[in-house]
Formats: sequence, C-alpha cells, structure tokens
Amino acid sequence: MEKIERKEKFCSICGKPFLPNKYRPNQEVCSSLECQYQRQLLNMKSWRETNPNYFKYKESQDKSWKQACRERSLDWRRKHKEYLQLYREANKDRHREYMRDYMRQYRKKKKGEEQEVPKAGV
Repeated sequence: MEKIERKEKFCSICGKPFLPNKYRPNQEVCSSLECQYQRQLLNMKSWRETNPNYFKYKESQDKSWKQACRERSLDWRRKHKEYLQLYREANKDRHREYMRDYMRQYRKKKKGEEQEVPKAGV
C-alpha cells in the first residue's frame, strides 16, 4: 500500500501553512482554536442567511401556542407529582435562599418607588 503524500495548504482564515487532516483532504482551515472558532462563526452566519425564517417561532404566528404550552406543562406536573415533591424537598434550601434574595430586591424596588412619589397635600 502506497502512502499518499499530503500537500501543504494555506489556512483560509489566518493564511498560515498547515497539513490537512488525512481523513479530510479538502480541509481549508488550520486546526488552531481561533481559526476553528472563526470557521464555526462563518458557518453559522451562512446557515442563518440560507434559513432566515428558522428562528421565527410558532408563537409569533399562532396566539394559542402559549396556551397550549401552558396546558402541556400543567399536564406534565399533574402526572409527575411525586417527582416534583422529591425535587422540591431536595432543593428546599436553594429555593428558600432564592426567595429571600428575590424579596430583598422586591422590597428595595418598592421602597425606592415610594420615596420617588411625592405625597399629595404636602
């Protein structure tokens, strides 16, 4: 079996010479992380240009979509009550801390709004 000699190519992004992978002889971008990242960005950009309506979600066309999602979520919760109970018990402390922080922020915001509004008749 003869060895096929690979020819050195120049990276289409950085312009530096590199040897393409033996399994990907058509490789046009070197294997440096920055060049691979740029290649990925370019691929995503070209894909978005060829598929412009892909990210226009169904809810923008159909108002009942949100209601259907809500019902599907409630149905799942009804069917998995045991799981939700176990999850809540396992994460009770984390949820409690979250609610404390949330309420602190809420009270600060509320207090700030009250101070900004001048009292009538003063």
